[in-house]
Amino acid sequence: MRCTSGRAARRSSIALARLAHDAFSADAAFVDGSHRFHEVFVDLYFLRKLVRPGGLIVLDDAAWPSVATAVRYFDLNLGWHAATVGGRLTARRLPDQPFDPNFTDFKPF
Repeated sequence: MRCTSGRAARRSSIALARLAHDAFSADAAFVDGSHRFHEVFVDLYFLRKLVRPGGLIVLDDAAWPSVATAVRYFDLNLGWHAATVGGRLTARRLPDQPFDPNFTDFKPF
């Protein structure tokens, strides 16, 4: 995934980290990038920090095992909930109250 913001395109992992550093926030985000688990996971990690509580994250190609597995972590461990959008897209609604679970509460995904 590549992000642009008036300058040259950057890898989403770098661009999203910079947006988080700059305290950027959004009501929703759309993910349509790499299908590699670790890259999807990093995108979702930063989007959790960027999308406001109760906001929506929409993902393309979520049927791919690598994408579905990354999403499953956030569903099971961070309280994300499925939201209907249709087609090959899936969406997740973030909890109204963000939280960081204790490391002892980890749920395998």
